[in-house]
Amino acid sequence: MKRMSISELNEILVKATLSAREEAKMNGVPIVYEENEKMIKEYPNGRKTEIIFDENGKKTEIEYP
Repeated sequence: MKRMSISELNEILVKATLSAREEAKMNGVPIVYEENEKMIKEYPNGRKTEIIFDENGKKTEIEYP
């Protein structure tokens, strides 16, 4: 079995991520990811919210620009 280079592995990971995002959107499922050190939830219609947990673990979502 041939060893993969870091660039080949990165290319595979990028393609897998894009595929998963497209599949989630087609199925009407939001995706969650980190952006600017914040947890972001993106809905299939493009709307984004920031997910925040307080010290008690209570989750709040606020609009994200």
